[in-house]
Amino acid sequence: MNRRTPTPPESAPQKKAFRVEEIVDTTGMGRTSIFAAIKDGRLKAVKAGRSTLILAKDLDAFLSSLPPAA
Repeated sequence: MNRRTPTPPESAPQKKAFRVEEIVDTTGMGRTSIFAAIKDGRLKAVKAGRSTLILAKDLDAFLSSLPPAA
């Protein structure tokens, strides 16, 4: 039996916003660090009801602004 992970088509839409928990899971950063960056204004966030969302473009800008590892 040949099991393959399905790959999305090239035209599949990219996510436009992420919840804090998704960023924690994908980046390995801590939840507290993410909320501290939001509070300090280094990471832009929006609210949708009770959810805190980070737009993909703002996450990319934040990650690009981090210093390189020594």
